[in-house]
This record gives sequence, structure tokens and C-alpha cells, in this order.
Amino acid sequence: MNKASKNIIEVPFSLKKMIYGMPENAYVFSKEGKLLAWNKNVETLTGYSTKELKNKFVSEFVYASDKERIVKKFMELLAEGENKEPFIEYHIHQKSGNVIPVVAMRSLVVVDGNNYIVGIIINISNFKNNKVKLKAQIAKINHLKSQLKDHYLDIEKMNQVKIELKDKLFINAKEFSNKLINSLPGIFYLYEKVNGKFYLKRWNDNFELNIGYSSKELFNMQPYQFFTKNEFMRVEKAIMQVFETGVSQIYSHIVTKKGEQIPYFYEAYKFENEGNLYFMGVGLNISQQNKLEKDLSKSQIEKKQEQHEKLKAYEIIEAKKRELITTALQIGKTSKIIKYTINHIDELIVKNHDTNICNDLNHIKKNLEAQSKKPDNWEDFKLHFTEVHNDFFNKLKEKHPSLSKTELKFSAYLRIHLSSYQISSILNITNEAIKKTRYRIRKKLDLSTNDSLEDYISQF
Repeated sequence: MNKASKNIIEVPFSLKKMIYGMPENAYVFSKEGKLLAWNKNVETLTGYSTKELKNKFVSEFVYASDKERIVKKFMELLAEGENKEPFIEYHIHQKSGNVIPVVAMRSLVVVDGNNYIVGIIINISNFKNNKVKLKAQIAKINHLKSQLKDHYLDIEKMNQVKIELKDKLFINAKEFSNKLINSLPGIFYLYEKVNGKFYLKRWNDNFELNIGYSSKELFNMQPYQFFTKNEFMRVEKAIMQVFETGVSQIYSHIVTKKGEQIPYFYEAYKFENEGNLYFMGVGLNISQQNKLEKDLSKSQIEKKQEQHEKLKAYEIIEAKKRELITTALQIGKTSKIIKYTINHIDELIVKNHDTNICNDLNHIKKNLEAQSKKPDNWEDFKLHFTEVHNDFFNKLKEKHPSLSKTELKFSAYLRIHLSSYQISSILNITNEAIKKTRYRIRKKLDLSTNDSLEDYISQF
């Protein structure tokens, strides 16, 4: 593979860093449509591992019915450079085979002359009934994406001017084009090496404006004068690297005349002219990028907290569901025990001729029969049931007002997926009575013979 090909498939470290910190499902595709970088959220969403995702094509994720449209949009974005649609909605398929609806926001980002499609996907299956929340989430992510794009537009502009500077070095350093260096979005600097020290000889207007020194003050200033002692130790090593390898990059805080420390990303390279050594470079204020990364980090933390709370709420609901079923089955078990005990008492009365004992047994039997005819602990069950399915009775009664109290109770037991046998034990009724109750409910719900009563009840 030649060098140019390598440049196409490699993703700049700073771009990867931003993608990894995104709060949603963020990715980078090459202009050929190959997936180059993504954050962990994409693996969770798609179900694919890191190894499986590498170099997958954009078309491999898109559901068949949407594939032609999405690939066309991808090619249009590459050709036109601008996204006419702020976001597009389509479906993707997961590794498991499930198909989920998503909204994607994409931008064309150019770094070092290479084109990348940077995008964010939002799984909207969780927002089906909350369009306001979805709109707010899209607006928030779109704002972050715009900031990211602006940051890389500045980098690309800086890189283009840097290349032009390299190609148009004049014999005399003083003849550098002011128009060229002043078109940079960041600061430009040129130092001359004299007796092991470096003196500032040229700079652009941004340098004076952002750092606060006048032109007279800046001339012949040395690098250490722009940094704290600790920061300069790192900067000095980076300067040495320029003359060892020809180029150097570093993140560091520059100190303004007022003493304010501003984070910058610097890139410098050396050149030689008429026997004199120089290094020149450009610096980009990354205050906004740092703020963006903090915002992204905060969003990521908030999302994790939200997921944790959802998981905790889910676990609580599941525990209540188990408790609900246990309560219902315990009622049925008690009914069985009472019925078994009454039958056993009848057998003892037949076998025993002692009048006093028979009277006592009959008394116990009457008490048990009275207990079995009492309400089946319904109020206790209903209290647990409404904690899990709080609107069940209201919704079902609203849609089907003709349902009786007994039929609503029966439907509640169906909602927690109890069998007819279990329900008959709880209600202390025969299987024939169960069949009749089911028939009456189906009729009132207007269900056809092909419709499942349990499936319909589960919708409420």
C-alpha cells in the first residue's frame, strides 16, 4: 500500500479522540464508505465487536429497503460537501437480526486533505412516544457536531496555509507574505536559531491580538517568555525535536501579556536559509475544543447515570413482577390447602361415630368453608399489581367499559401470564367456569378466533 492510500484510511488522533467521547453513537467513514473509527456506543447498538466492525461498509448496516437511498445520500454529501438535510431517518439491522429505527446527522470533515464522513446516530425506538424529547436530543447533538466541524475546518485551513508556506519559502525570511500568514485562523511564528537560542522574527496579526504584546515588544522575544516554567520544559523538548526530526507537535498553554493561560495546539517544522536555521509553525486555540470535550464528557456521564437509573428501575419492576406472581400463586396454594383439608374432614366424619368429635370437625369445616368463600385477598394483590401496571385497569376499562369487576380481575391474572389452571386455583372455580369467563371476555373485547386473548391483554 502506498503512502497516499495510508493517509486515506488513517484517522487523525484528535478526530478519534472527539469521536470516542461523543455521548451518542458516533463514527467516522472514509470517502470509500469504510468504517474507520467509532465509539463503544456503536458496538453496543449494533452488537458487533471491535474486530467485526473494522472496515465494514456503510451499506452493510442499512436495512435493505433503505439501502439505496442512504448510499445515495452518502455520495451526495461527498460530492457537494454540504448536508442539505440536517438529519435523515432510516433503519439499521443489528448483528442479532433485529431492525431498529435511527436518526443520523452527518458532516463532511476535511483533515490534512483527506475527506471523512463524521456522523452521529440516535436510536429513536426509545423516543417513539416522546417527539419533544427526541427533538431536544437532536438539537443538543447537532450543536456539538457543528462545533466539532468548525474546529476541523480551522485545522484544514491552517494545514493548507502551512503547505503553501513550505512550498513558497523566500530566500530572505523577511519576505514572507503577510497576506498569507495573516489568513491563518491561529497564530503564526518564526524563530531564528542564534548561538543555541531562539529569537522571534516573524508572526501574524493574530499573535499580537491574542497574546497582547505589541509588534515592538514581540521582536526577538524567546519561547520561554510565553510559557510557565513547567510548561516550557515540555515546549523546549518539542523545539529540540523539530531540529532532530524536522517536525514536532505539542499541546501547551501560552501565557498572554496579562498573565492569562490559553491552551493551544502547536505544530512546527524547521528550515534552513543561507546557512541560518529557523523553525516556524502555527498554533490553534483549542479552548473551544477543550470546552466541547468537557461538555461531551459531561453528557457521557449524564447518559451513564440515566442508563444506570433505568437499569435500577427495571430491576425494581422485575422484582415487583416476581413478587406479584408469588403473591397470586400463594393465594391459589392456600385455596388448595383449604379444599384438601375440607375433603379430609369429610372422610374423618364418615369414619368417626363420636358425636362430640364430629361436631368439632363440622365446626372446623364450616370455618374453612367460610374462609374459602371470602374474597381471594384481592385487595392485597391489586395493591401489588398497580405498582407494576399502574394504568392497566383504567386503560382496559376505558376501552372496554362493559367488562365486569370479575372480568377485570380475571384479565389482571392473564396480564401477569398465569395459566388457566393457576387462575382456577386462585379464584376457587372450575375449569369449565374458566372457559366461560374467557369466552365472555373475548366477546366483549370483540376478538376473532385467530386473536390471542393473552397477547391483547398484554397491550394494556
